[in-house]
Amino acid sequence: MSARDLDGRAVLVTGGSRGIGRAVVLGALERGADVAYCSRGGADDAALAAEASGRAPGRRLLALRADVAVEEQVEGFFDAALSALGRVDAVVSNAGISREDLLVSCPAATWDELLATNLTGAFLVSRRAVRELVSRGGGSVVFMGSLQQYGSPRGAAAYATGKGGITGLMAAIAWEHAADGVRANQVAAGYVDTEMTSHLPEFARRRFLEVSPLKRLPTTEEVAALILFLCSARSAGINGETLHAAGGVREMFL
Repeated sequence: MSARDLDGRAVLVTGGSRGIGRAVVLGALERGADVAYCSRGGADDAALAAEASGRAPGRRLLALRADVAVEEQVEGFFDAALSALGRVDAVVSNAGISREDLLVSCPAATWDELLATNLTGAFLVSRRAVRELVSRGGGSVVFMGSLQQYGSPRGAAAYATGKGGITGLMAAIAWEHAADGVRANQVAAGYVDTEMTSHLPEFARRRFLEVSPLKRLPTTEEVAALILFLCSARSAGINGETLHAAGGVREMFL
């Protein structure tokens, strides 16, 4: 992959302050893009800005507060990002939360909270993204998926439903807007060392490693590299696809 395959482009990232999103932000900057990202928190913004200035001097980085489950905040994020950067070429819908409950014991409030962020949030982000990209002659939307969209015996009914819904949303965009120059794809990860997976029991990690051909967890940087490839013109022939970044694992055995 070219070290500057996003040179001169603008990339928007949701959930960009930590984990895979953080790696996407830094990777996009290093590849020559200007970046705006949003998060609900903000505790990591200063450290991220300092690292970005050292690794990608001269690139513009904008950090904003937004909850993707709230339509007005999504619109505000896009408005501020476009005002600052002047354009958008790729949008990475990465923001998400994780909850574990078996279907029969999952409270309705937990279901609603998770789907509001993971699925409705992806809808709100991608709807605005597609509108902007169509008006600019095209671009790329990349969703953060998960192997748990295929189900998991660990108790992730709501999470699996949200991620499975993203697959349908991605496919709809790919069909509806390919003629407008807009591509939509997703990257499905398994277990990656992030804050979201830090609460998982050690036996779950060991079991994943047992079934993984690589015998290790993918890094956030490796997952981000695949996302950024889909953001770039080098992936111009890829549309409506789910690319896996799980070391060869194709379903959750845990």
